[in-house]
Amino acid sequence: MADIGAGYGFFAFPAAEVVGEEGIVYAVEPNPRRAEEISKRAEERGVKNLRVLIAPVEELGEMISSGEVELVMSMSSFHHFEDTRRALLEMKRIAKPGGLIYIRDIKAGRLFKHGSDSEEFRNVISVQFPAAEFEESSGYLVARIRLG
Repeated sequence: MADIGAGYGFFAFPAAEVVGEEGIVYAVEPNPRRAEEISKRAEERGVKNLRVLIAPVEELGEMISSGEVELVMSMSSFHHFEDTRRALLEMKRIAKPGGLIYIRDIKAGRLFKHGSDSEEFRNVISVQFPAAEFEESSGYLVARIRLG
């Protein structure tokens, strides 16, 4: 599984437990300070199946092989992507056929300008994934993309 925009590992560490010793979780984080913190905490906790990659999703290249992961997840990071089209294509590339891309982002609004605009979020994702399923609730936007 790949956690795109892993931050400080809030989702990556529980995911590492779920996939077990046989699985691998990639914590993809472009901020070196945050990535270093994930690495430090993984070492302290003895988590051996967590791989920290310091890179934006658009520049993963071969750090994760094509079709390698069953789940690509991005939690509250989509609005930070420099090139959403390239990011989505890279997420698709690393996901296995039949895999899932799950994107949850903060909904920009009256109180919080930080985040994604609902219409733009849907439009950008729908161009690459016409069959994406969307929902909005509690200040979040969600896209589920099942790859055939």
